[in-house]
Amino acid sequence: MKVTLFMLEIIPLFSGSSGNSSYVRYGSTELLIDAGVSCRTLSLALTKIGTALENISCVLVTHEHIDHIRGLETICKKREIPVYINSASANIIKQGGKNPFLCKCLKILEPGSDIMLSAEISVHAFKTPHDSGGSVGYRINAGDSETGDSFSYVTDIGYVTRDIARNIFGSKTIIFESNHDVEMLKNGDYPEYLKSRIMSDHGHLSNDACAKFIPYLASNGTQKIILAHLSKENNTAEKAFSSASEALRSAGYEKICLEIAPGSILDNET
Repeated sequence: MKVTLFMLEIIPLFSGSSGNSSYVRYGSTELLIDAGVSCRTLSLALTKIGTALENISCVLVTHEHIDHIRGLETICKKREIPVYINSASANIIKQGGKNPFLCKCLKILEPGSDIMLSAEISVHAFKTPHDSGGSVGYRINAGDSETGDSFSYVTDIGYVTRDIARNIFGSKTIIFESNHDVEMLKNGDYPEYLKSRIMSDHGHLSNDACAKFIPYLASNGTQKIILAHLSKENNTAEKAFSSASEALRSAGYEKICLEIAPGSILDNET
């Protein structure tokens, strides 16, 4: 009897304050984490990677900020697919009745809870510290315990909590935030209140904080790290990559695959 072994396919489509969305596939199951660009733009991105919106079985939402949900209302108008979200974020989306099609599709998935998307794919949500109504990261486990695959998604975090670490350790692939260079942010044009917000425990993770933590990911079995949600104004891909790669090298993990998520997969250079 022939046994087909699948691997999780993870493709960051959009990353940053202009919009966030990542594509995940395992076997015949395709899903999105966030849909923070327009439905049309997202459809173009899916076409570019050889699939279509019609193939997406569900969307996992990290939180309710517009750069994570911008396209969801139109997506749900076209297709009534499940949109999994924590209750605090869902309640904010429901306020004012501005998103009727999206509200019909919302399915509550609280931090600490699990869902089975198929017989072989499970999703676990865990709490993350961010200045939104509710905010979560996700771990996806696929296949059996011996030959299976695992992936975690963690962005929009002010700092790395013990709960985050506990949930993502052992994931083979991780999309992880490296939002800003501290000196660029401090010396930049942002107003002081916004600088304070970004650097707070409920803001965004700096390159330094990311670099300090990712060797622990490598020591706990992670093979590929994709740095994401880089700020256009307060970071560069070169700075984020250099900081992370030096930390991994210094810790003896030079063979870890390290990549930068594109701001948009539709850009010519990506």
